Amino acid sequence: MRAMAVTHYGAPLERIEVPEPELTPGHALLEVLTSGVCFSDVKTSRGLMPFSEDLSLPHVPGHEIFGRVLATEPEGLVEEGVRAVVYHYWPCGACSACRRGDETLCRQMVGWAGFTHWGGFTERIAVPVDRLVPIPDAIDPIHAAPMSCALGTAYRSVVTRGGVGAGMTAAILGLGGVGIHAAQVGRASGARMVGFDVHEQTLASARDLDLDARRSDDEAAIADLLTETGGEGVDVVVDTVGHDDTLELARRLVRPGGRVVGVGYTPTSALTVPTPRFVLDEVDYVGSRYAHRDDLAKAVTLVARGLVSTVVGLVRRLEDVNDVFAELEAGSVVGRAVLEVASDPARVPGGSKASDIVGAS
Repeated sequence: MRAMAVTHYGAPLERIEVPEPELTPGHALLEVLTSGVCFSDVKTSRGLMPFSEDLSLPHVPGHEIFGRVLATEPEGLVEEGVRAVVYHYWPCGACSACRRGDETLCRQMVGWAGFTHWGGFTERIAVPVDRLVPIPDAIDPIHAAPMSCALGTAYRSVVTRGGVGAGMTAAILGLGGVGIHAAQVGRASGARMVGFDVHEQTLASARDLDLDARRSDDEAAIADLLTETGGEGVDVVVDTVGHDDTLELARRLVRPGGRVVGVGYTPTSALTVPTPRFVLDEVDYVGSRYAHRDDLAKAVTLVARGLVSTVVGLVRRLEDVNDVFAELEAGSVVGRAVLEVASDPARVPGGSKASDIVGAS
């Protein structure tokens, strides 16, 4: 079974042959049709994650996994042929975080697909059946792949953690793989959404979706938004970048009594807020990590109803993953990149080929 694997940090991924996954009780054997690629996959492959020193090589990355069920153990747990994305956190279910329902904060995870455990840059994978989130046939494999992370993370940050709803105004800082979906989720929830970025291609893609997209380095654009809110600021700011400049912009944009949601982060950035602003203006600062399974299921519903479009700017074959990494490192990918893992993902219901997708080659 073919896979693209990290064999040495800093080196290109290599094609290797790996054994068929073992199907144990409570698991499903999934044929991987497509796999999304985000910068976390690059960092995992470069040895830049907190767990990198302890990770055994070779390692198969890929955490945005979409496929179809081939079999389960025991038979019949999930119908054969069901199409699903993989919820890539596999929590223990027993720690204090899991008992209170915070599965994204589990401290004893059984598996973390694509990160500490093998992921979707291979033809087949065994996953717990309760980590499968079904995808309607109307959604093609290429646009399904980014749902498990890019879309799920966007939904949780905007709706669950941000509380964005009808009649509100919210700003999204960074319109990349998460941000461009976060802006759409907020709009589908009835809010007025304003997105900020510095890349013209990304801004153009957002505007093609009829989103209000502005340059974050344009002081006039920032001032206009403050004026449009009566000088008060927006109800919610979602920062998908987490750099010092976006943290400062979030502080400037949020209204008294508003909320700042942090999604993006870097090891070197630190959140600093003047205490009068924090206390006297009663500004909430909350973090948002990935998504819960119900967040992901609700986000899929938005796509199925045509309220949100998954944005895919680059499609390549599995063997071309190193080229995709290079594009990501160059900052030239709009939305998400997707790898076609199956030899012909168009053969399943809802299938499409790379040649049918904008940005594909």
